[in-house]
Amino acid sequence: MASLKKSIALVITVLFLQQYSYGQLPQLYLVNANKAAAAKRNANTDDIKQLTKLADKLVDKKYGSVMDKKFVPPCGNMHEYMSMARYYWPDPSKPDGKPYIKKDGQKNPANDLVSDDKNFDDLVDAVHNLSWAYYFTDQEKYAAKATQLIRFWFLDTATRMLPNLNHAQIRTGIDTGVSTGIIDTHNLPQVVDAVGLLRLSKSWKPTDESGTMQWFKAYLNWLLTSNNGKKEAEAKNNHGTFYDMQIVTIASFCGEKAVADKILKHDFERLAWQIEPDGKQPLELERTAALGYSTFNLHAWTMLANAAETKGVDLWHYQTADGRSIRKAIDYLMPFVVDDKQWEYQQITPYKKQDYYVLLLAAAEKFKDGSYSKQADKIKDSNKNVIVKLLAQ
Repeated sequence: MASLKKSIALVITVLFLQQYSYGQLPQLYLVNANKAAAAKRNANTDDIKQLTKLADKLVDKKYGSVMDKKFVPPCGNMHEYMSMARYYWPDPSKPDGKPYIKKDGQKNPANDLVSDDKNFDDLVDAVHNLSWAYYFTDQEKYAAKATQLIRFWFLDTATRMLPNLNHAQIRTGIDTGVSTGIIDTHNLPQVVDAVGLLRLSKSWKPTDESGTMQWFKAYLNWLLTSNNGKKEAEAKNNHGTFYDMQIVTIASFCGEKAVADKILKHDFERLAWQIEPDGKQPLELERTAALGYSTFNLHAWTMLANAAETKGVDLWHYQTADGRSIRKAIDYLMPFVVDDKQWEYQQITPYKKQDYYVLLLAAAEKFKDGSYSKQADKIKDSNKNVIVKLLAQ
């Protein structure tokens, strides 16, 4: 009986690995798999060198987990993710400073003492870069490290994060976690695509597949059913866009097609209320970092449009009767970013042109318009954009 069980387990493993054998297209949720394959065939040598240089550094880097924070979450479980609301400060009129008050756009450096958000961002960024480095180079060491990191954050019982954000962006003296804290995982869908790439690797095991799928199914359920998740779904600004993008990609990954389709159908309405006919995003222009948040929301829209594209839904070229569209919103920002035209709204923090550079490369590819590439050339490149460059070729 024991030998029979071992034989069955071996067959399952072989079938799993054969399913995602070398040469097959990866199953992706933010990138068109055929375009990724073409990008691999046509990859620029210098870009590959740049990517491998970055990936080599990530292989040797040490990463933190939710267990490394110096404060215990309100529930008492260190496996629960915890972060502090970045724009909340002690009230100088109160002896103990509580409840904290909001200063929009002004990050409280004391909040960095809780390390979960930084550790999460570092790990997701590493998994993203390592998985794509593996795809473009076929070097197993990158897949092995990315797989190890996914196990470290999502699966290993000693270091794993529980699949919820109950204690994200705590506002001191007000609550123990808030719905807007769901923005903390806005880059989580990159892990979903990483899994699609790692399935081509011998480092990725059936237990990794089943364990990761179980985690994401639990997290999707939390997003859909928790009070914080339901409230964030109603957000009108970038929070709502990023929430929808997470739901679409994670639901697609988990095989919940009906959930993803329902969200995408609603997003045509979301686009209409967020973007004006001239391309302005009024809800982002209200912020003290209006240029930064207008760009940030467009990152959500481009990721959401990419996710929709993999499901045969075209948000990239969608335009309302009065001209509202993703393209119009990208175009509106161009003179202020590329040509340094005087910005008409608040921007109290330094603006990172690199964030807009990514949008220009995406626009050049999706709209088949080389003028966006020419505009992108005016903005200096950096290592973090090398994957975007490779995929845009």
